[in-house]
Amino acid sequence: MRVGIVTSRTAEPLVRETVSGVRDVEAMVVALPVPVISVLSTRAIASIIRSRPALAKALSSVDMVILPGTVSGDAGEVAKVVERPAYKGPKSLGELPATLAQVARGAQLDAVKSADEVLGSLMPSLSYEEAFRVGDRPVARRGPPLVIMSEIDPSVPPGRVAEAAARLSGDGADVVIVGADPSWRPEEVASRVREALRAGRPVLAEAPNEEFAERALEAGAEGVVMAAAMALRARDLLSGKVVVASSGDINELSEAEGSLSGSRLILDPVVEMPPLGMVRSLSRYLEASSRLRSPILFSAADVTEDVEADTLGVHALLSLMAVELRASAYLVVEETYKSYRSTAEAREALRLAETAWQLRSTERGMFSRLLVVKQGVRPPRAVQAAEAEEVGYVEPKVSADQYLVINADHERGRVVVTFFRDGSPQGALAGRHALSVARAAVRRFGLDPEHAAYLGYELAKAEMSLKLGKTYVQDEPLIVVPWERNGNSGC
Repeated sequence: MRVGIVTSRTAEPLVRETVSGVRDVEAMVVALPVPVISVLSTRAIASIIRSRPALAKALSSVDMVILPGTVSGDAGEVAKVVERPAYKGPKSLGELPATLAQVARGAQLDAVKSADEVLGSLMPSLSYEEAFRVGDRPVARRGPPLVIMSEIDPSVPPGRVAEAAARLSGDGADVVIVGADPSWRPEEVASRVREALRAGRPVLAEAPNEEFAERALEAGAEGVVMAAAMALRARDLLSGKVVVASSGDINELSEAEGSLSGSRLILDPVVEMPPLGMVRSLSRYLEASSRLRSPILFSAADVTEDVEADTLGVHALLSLMAVELRASAYLVVEETYKSYRSTAEAREALRLAETAWQLRSTERGMFSRLLVVKQGVRPPRAVQAAEAEEVGYVEPKVSADQYLVINADHERGRVVVTFFRDGSPQGALAGRHALSVARAAVRRFGLDPEHAAYLGYELAKAEMSLKLGKTYVQDEPLIVVPWERNGNSGC
């Protein structure tokens, strides 16, 4: 069966690459002289084909014409021009090979509905060559998929390492790395390795020198993270172990690959800090990906810490870069409070990036938990049962003899309200559910309606501060967006 695949001139190379491995049908790619086809209607596509006899002739030689599933209208418009059956294919290019395979087996497409709607989800599986395993987790020679490695910062006190490892594992880490301070004794790293192993994940250890590496491996670490030059000197010790070897010199990485062939080697070409070398380091990653055979690690550490923006947005971009660079591992370091819970953000970011890679598409339109402050569509118009009277600023009734003090307890994850009368605390209530705390406070302290309204407003802010990990200050705005100079003060 010969199938004509209609696309745009811009997408033509990618479409050809996508269908090049299809054996079930003979796919002929026909590119229209337009930069984007997905925004066109079938009527517009038919008009373009009609005005260019060469396109019409090419498509009239096939058994079936397939248009992108994103175009609007009825593919029958095109069928009239080329005098061949015309249908809509999948919305995502990555699903086109699976669609063609089903068509070859007799599946019927539709002229109005996309192939996704007719045939169901055709999500292709990720195919990759497994280089080796860390624990039971396969590491691709070239990703995706990517293994998430999360580091326990050296600032985590002894006795809390197991708790930190368990949290990182719960947030999505496949491998836990025990961070090390070069000023420590090697036994301190070994002790932390033993603690981290309680979380049930494979553990690697940062090793400033060979003695650190030896003690960490004796304690049960599956491997080490160290400079490539240091790893070369310790190659006998590291035989059979996982070694993450880092260097900004591609020749040194190449030497490590040759000398550490007995190890399960992951190369880290080092992502430099923006704007002081990050672009330069990306070219090094491209060279490593094409020139070397070992899996590659992409580290988000310096970027998330040195870019003054919410880390979930930074991970969203970095994960796409890591996937496109064909990295096999993604390193997360939660060094400062700003990057706390970054592992969970990286897991979601990689889910989106890997899905886009599978579909040969962008992330646009996908469900994303990284859209925390904004969303992809405009909020719906408010429905009003009656015409609303506009209310401006209303001066609060201030009482000097009784007032409320509200706090957010981030350590215990709860909001706290204390009621004062004549300067003395009369009682305090705390809980994880702000609305329940507000109800209890209104009933316990006999608050008047104005105080009750104020309490509900502030407790909602305090509860949101817990979710966002932001400092709560009573009577101050919780979020100030760039397009507002003074926030929403004046309440």
